[in-house]
Formats: sequence, structure tokens, C-alpha cells
Amino acid sequence: MNNNFIYFPSFSVGNFSNAMKVDKKLRNGLPFRFHSNEFPIEYQHPYFLVTAGHFYKKAPNFTKEWSFKTETDNTLILGDSGGYQIASGAIKWDKNLQPIILKWLEHNSDIAMNLDIPPRLQYDGKFNECLEISIDNFKYFDTNRIGKTDFLNVVQGNDEHTYLKWYNSVKHFNFDGWAIGGAGGSIYRFMSGVMSIINGKEQYNDNRRWLHVLGTSKVIDFLILSQLQKSLNDINSKMRVTTDSSTPSRAVVYGLYYFDVDYKNCNFRSLHIPKERAKNNKNVSKHTVNSMVDEHLLPNICKFDSLLNGGYTFDDLKDWTIEGYGAVILHNFMFFK
Repeated sequence: MNNNFIYFPSFSVGNFSNAMKVDKKLRNGLPFRFHSNEFPIEYQHPYFLVTAGHFYKKAPNFTKEWSFKTETDNTLILGDSGGYQIASGAIKWDKNLQPIILKWLEHNSDIAMNLDIPPRLQYDGKFNECLEISIDNFKYFDTNRIGKTDFLNVVQGNDEHTYLKWYNSVKHFNFDGWAIGGAGGSIYRFMSGVMSIINGKEQYNDNRRWLHVLGTSKVIDFLILSQLQKSLNDINSKMRVTTDSSTPSRAVVYGLYYFDVDYKNCNFRSLHIPKERAKNNKNVSKHTVNSMVDEHLLPNICKFDSLLNGGYTFDDLKDWTIEGYGAVILHNFMFFK
């Protein structure tokens, strides 16, 4: 049976996530919860990424609090371990995080990353230190996991040599698949990570069920991921290719509404929705929002957009209310799909 690669939206942080938690709906009754059975069946997307780095303290029961994994919800939850937050300095590294993060991931996710330390940001230039800490974390996860969650062996690097060194240092761990870190924004790192795994013949190991590329959603990346999955299918590999990003949600921070794909330059094309708040609202003319086809509706770009009609108003977009914000995120996300 042929597989298609899976895109995991990383929407667990921010206003959209909070709206999902309280089961917010647009003005026409369309739920924000695109993963649930309440969402129109042809557009349901039962995949979601949540990050332990953000929630291990504030939401120890994330899936329950956000109403994932109910009797009517079969969403596949991907857990990010929080390595990026450690690399950025948002979380101070402490070995005591090992049992805390492991427990949180097993409690809240079906598939999860091992706790790696990316050799970037505050750890830039500290490759060997990151690898050493990560190996110790992987040992802990390998020894202490209870088997409820599929864990992915993470590889990091800056070029083909460092990705290969990392791979050779951790390949002996018997995890359920692989994840490639540091690929976002660099096709060189992307392919260096992929090739370390492919050259290691991991695709022939039936116990490696997943191949995840962390945090990427460029047009060229989607094309490569699609071809990678097709090639794995051709050799009857058990691997399922997956990726994640917050791009459809983050684009809304800048008022971007996707409408086309530029295949020559491999970019998503977008309209800009002016965002006016507070005291400036009274001075906004409806005619300034030139991306709209009438007083309140954004143009229908894909078939899904007809479900947004009546879900928000002109004022929702002008004032950037949760209904306006949510409608644009849902459009951008479905345009990705």
C-alpha cells in the first residue's frame, strides 16, 4: 500500500491554539478544530504537532485539556521535545529535564522526538557538546520509555560531514524512526540529513516507521518530500515521510493570505491584509482593503474557502479579531493541503 507524506501543523502555541482549546467557532459555526469529526469530513486533518518545550510546565495534560484523543477524535499527535527552546535559551538546559520531558511526551503524543540539543543559536559552534548531551538524553529515553509512544532518533548537523558524524554516533539506538533537525531554510542541510539516513540504509529496516523533517514547508521542500515518499513506496519501505511547520499560522502575523504558488521561484504568493487596531480603527476606509472582492469577504482561492463565507466580517479583518485571524489561518492551512 502506497503512503502519502504527512504534514503536521504546528499550531499549539498562540491565539489559534487557545481558540481550539475552548472549541471556538467562526460566526457561521465552522469549528477551529480542523482535526475533529465536527469539521467537514472532506477537509478534516487528523494530525497535529505540540511542543513539550512550551507546555511541559503549564499543560501537563495537554491532549485532555485541548480535547484531543476523545472517543470521537483519532488525531495523530506529534510531540516536539523542546530542543529548539533549549538552543534559543528559552529553556535552560538541565539534565533533570530528561524524565520530565520523556513523561510529558509519552503522556501527550503518539510520535515524539528524542530530546536533542541543536548545534545552533546559543549552541552555535558547540557541535561536539550538543552531540554529547544528546547521546546521553537518547540513552535515557531508550532505557526508560514505556513503549506507549513511537520515538524518533534525531540527527543534527551543519553539513554532510557533521550530519554523518551525528548519525554514526546514534544509529545504534533502537528507536522507531528518524527526524532531521536544522533542515528548515537550507536545502544543503536538508539533503545532508536525508542522505545520512538513506546511505545508512535505514529505509530497509522495517522497525523504522517514520522519517520526519523538522520545521520546513517551502515549496521545494514539499516537492522533495513528495518524491522521497514515492521513492520509499517504490522499494516497499515501511517509512512514512512527515514534516511540520507553523507557517500558515505565522503568515497571519504579517497579514498574509496565500493565493498562488510561484513554481519558478518556489514561493507562495500572498495578498496583504492591512491590520489596524485600537485608535486607528475609526480612520480605516473599507476601500483601503484592496485584497477583498466586496465589503467583507476575501477572495475564494480554493474550494475550501466557500466554507468561510459568513464566518467573519469586514470588521473582524479590520480589527483582527479571533474570527478574522482564525479564518485566514484556516484558509492558509487548507491552501497548504
